Amino acid sequence: MDIERARLGLRRLGLLGSGLTFGSIALASLAVPEKVAAQYAYSVGTPDSFNEFHAIFTGFWLGLALLMFTAARRWEDRRLGDLAGAAIGLQALARLLSIALHGAPSASFSSAMLGELVTAILILQGGPIAAARASGRPP
Repeated sequence: MDIERARLGLRRLGLLGSGLTFGSIALASLAVPEKVAAQYAYSVGTPDSFNEFHAIFTGFWLGLALLMFTAARRWEDRRLGDLAGAAIGLQALARLLSIALHGAPSASFSSAMLGELVTAILILQGGPIAAARASGRPP
């Protein structure tokens, strides 16, 4: 039972950390959009580029942060955490696909990919069975 609680704790830690990361970047994209865009090798300067930038970096990433915070708080609803873990894992897999198709990115993007993979594993390893056992329900 202690192992299951530890797994669930790691899952929640991964969700909270990811929520903080996405939320912080989203809020920074409101305050200093040009600086945030430059960190991702994007440039903004036209209404269209700002519109698309804010749709992804502000709106979508705030949505991801909300999903991750909710999943960490409502750990008994296993689907929320599984969906958040899948989102992070798919982001990392898309980065791997990009490496295969277009070559290796800079070290900061490679380390982001590794961080995403580790986080997805942390979140998904504490999934349905760990949550059920920690709550005393059958898996």
